Amino acid sequence: GRREILADLLDVVDNLDRALEATRSSTGGDKLDSLIQGVDIVRRQFLAKLEGFGVRRIESEGQPFDPSVHEAISAVPASDAAPDGTVVGVIRHGYRIGDDVLRPASVAVAKS
Repeated sequence: GRREILADLLDVVDNLDRALEATRSSTGGDKLDSLIQGVDIVRRQFLAKLEGFGVRRIESEGQPFDPSVHEAISAVPASDAAPDGTVVGVIRHGYRIGDDVLRPASVAVAKS
């Protein structure tokens, strides 16, 4: 099973190589645009591959703080837009595999 997963992830590395090569052959401001586009494509591809293995990102922004899926890293003053106990920022996204938390999200939480 590991062999299949790792072989599948090699497509992501191939596309990173292509993005870097496109950037090297670009000139001026096109270099940055090429790099940004290439990295964005690879990022989306990588997330799609993870989803194919049952890994999903935990949606945290604007949600009530839940210690089973969130790890509070900082607290910020609560406001009308973000009441007490609401996740107001994501420092590091969390992920699930099936119903299990693979990694909790590191978040900032509104506190009154």
